Amino acid sequence: MFETYLIPNWFFGFDIAMELLFAIITFLVSVFAFKINSVTKERKIKLFGIGFLLISLSYFVWAGLNYWFVGLAQDGFREISINQAAIIGLISLYAYITLFTIGLVTLVYVSCNNPGGRTYYIMVGLSLLVIASSLYKLISFRILSIFLISFILYRYFEDYLKNKNKKTLLISLAFALLVLSNIDFLFLSVYYEAYVIGHILELAAYLLILVNLIKSVKR
Repeated sequence: MFETYLIPNWFFGFDIAMELLFAIITFLVSVFAFKINSVTKERKIKLFGIGFLLISLSYFVWAGLNYWFVGLAQDGFREISINQAAIIGLISLYAYITLFTIGLVTLVYVSCNNPGGRTYYIMVGLSLLVIASSLYKLISFRILSIFLISFILYRYFEDYLKNKNKKTLLISLAFALLVLSNIDFLFLSVYYEAYVIGHILELAAYLLILVNLIKSVKR
């Protein structure tokens, strides 16, 4: 497996801070989802919270992994090669991918109409198998993320067209931004601006989701 991505020197450090912020925001999304579930007792809301809790944990791992790479510096930017990672770095990378993927699959599962536990098991297994069997795991992970998030986006937008709920539209916009960020991350080895743009898109997406949940709790 040989994969590299570029990080501008001026952004290195900011990216770790933003990833920690993503972890905190997605954790808060999970907390508010659990609060709503404590009132409504809706299983889907509970699973929504579990999905974002897994995503939150993945960002904590990802921030730690990038901190691990602090010493790998080049002139003007940092070129991170996965082949240069030590065993701890690889374990962290795979932990991030696994947690994030299971989190996304959980959100996809939530958007389906009660498919059952066996379906969830197959969805998780196939998703992880796709990445594990790939030579270029980061690229496969991003493509799989685009596919999964696109499905979530489709389901929320479909729901908006039926109910014309403004909050549903904002959630759709949030997942659309996540799709764009993952598409952008596919070009990390080509131009370093992709790393910055991807982080900004993610931040906007998670803030939209958090604000919507906070408004739901207040009501």
